[in-house]
Amino acid sequence: MKVRCMLCGMPIDEEVMVKQDFVDEDEDDDMPVKKPMSVCLRCQAKLKHEADGAQKIPKPM
Repeated sequence: MKVRCMLCGMPIDEEVMVKQDFVDEDEDDDMPVKKPMSVCLRCQAKLKHEADGAQKIPKPM
């Protein structure tokens, strides 16, 4: 299964992704498998930069 970034759509290498196996014993087998929501490294850096900029106090002129 190809995993794509949910923001830019770029395919993500499986080696870069951290595998998260959340296995519940009570989980129903009839439920459809959801695609993992993931963001590529480039978009992660962009989001972090924008979030850091939004939290800074503006300098007085």
